[in-house]
Amino acid sequence: MSLSRRWKLFLTLATIAGILLRVLHTDDMEYKEDEEFNFVHSQDTFFAWLGMPSGVYIPNPGGSIWCFQILARLTGAHSPISLEHSLQALALLGIALIIPFAVRFVHTPDEREPWLWAFALAMVNPFQILYQRKLWPEPFFPFFSMIFLACWWRRDRFWPAFFWGWVGAVLGQIHMSGFFFAAAFLIASLAIPHSQIAVRKIKWKAWFFGSVLGAMPLLPWFYEILAHPVHEKFVRGWSEILQLKFWVFWFSNPIGFHLGNPLGLLRGQSTWAQLSDFLRYPLILDHASWINAAAHLVQLVIAAALAVAVFRRGLGIRKWIGPFSNTFIALVAAGIGFGILLTATGITIRRYYMMVGFPLEFVWLAVCLLGAYGTPRARTWLGALWVSQVIVSACFVLYIHTNQGSTQGDYGDAYHLVLKKKAALDQH
Repeated sequence: MSLSRRWKLFLTLATIAGILLRVLHTDDMEYKEDEEFNFVHSQDTFFAWLGMPSGVYIPNPGGSIWCFQILARLTGAHSPISLEHSLQALALLGIALIIPFAVRFVHTPDEREPWLWAFALAMVNPFQILYQRKLWPEPFFPFFSMIFLACWWRRDRFWPAFFWGWVGAVLGQIHMSGFFFAAAFLIASLAIPHSQIAVRKIKWKAWFFGSVLGAMPLLPWFYEILAHPVHEKFVRGWSEILQLKFWVFWFSNPIGFHLGNPLGLLRGQSTWAQLSDFLRYPLILDHASWINAAAHLVQLVIAAALAVAVFRRGLGIRKWIGPFSNTFIALVAAGIGFGILLTATGITIRRYYMMVGFPLEFVWLAVCLLGAYGTPRARTWLGALWVSQVIVSACFVLYIHTNQGSTQGDYGDAYHLVLKKKAALDQH
């Protein structure tokens, strides 16, 4: 089924905006210990069994480095900038897969529309821009998560079911959050019936063999973890569970609010103090325009409308896409199952842990607004949100370029400034 001319024009505009927001001023990219680790090991001639230590001190599987090594070899990337360009291209390809997926796999117009909005929003979302302008494993997720969803969608066929299992195991090796995401889809597939695919019709043997094959590279990792247990104590407990960070991020990520942590502006004790310098952008003749502040205000208004849709009018999911559709099951698996499994560990959940769930946060946002408010109003709000995210993301790229990074926040110095400082130290 083809798309209307209006959708084609809008999606083309979103594509152009998304490409520019990622590739402009790439030498301003964030580049600290983690990014340097990933680049240096991307040039290794051997495949290590362990990756970088995770936020809970357990080393990530070797797959978190292998993905960089394989990408570097396929594209001939031998510098951080060239590797970053290769990673951005793969991330953009992953986002682009939403379009053929929506056209070929999603058959009803109502169920398809949220996926198209997900593409448009993901192209310009500030958090997607942030993570896809750095050498982290998370930019691999748009591609692999879309392959995972496409294979799961056709899980009543042998080869899709096989690769559903195989890619599910790969997701966890790119980042350990992927294990919880894949487990949530397994549970949802067992627990929730589908109008077309009953549990008994799923090719479970194919899924099992794919999962086993995909998990084989984890055996040395398991051995290393058992033979050399980690003695550092990481933060976990009821306080982390009660904060419900997963759903805070699930709600705020697709809206794009806010970049205070990487920018850490003024390091104030309030959101306003953190964001006030950034909100002044873009500067016109060295004077604040506050256009960025207006864009943030639009995001807050839409966040309020979304909150009303969730807590007062109901989610609207079953109304818009129907009960037990594949989209419905995927949203339950990602938004509820994945969240419960990850939260139950008691670990500190970071925003980037959510990236494996691409693009379902965006699909959920669109479904909720469309289901609760109807097409005309919801499309107006989604369009306004898209414009606001273009502005915020563009201001983010401009702010980093103007200030050569953000040393007050987690971002740190821009890459080209890091190189200059290293060169100055070498001369001394």
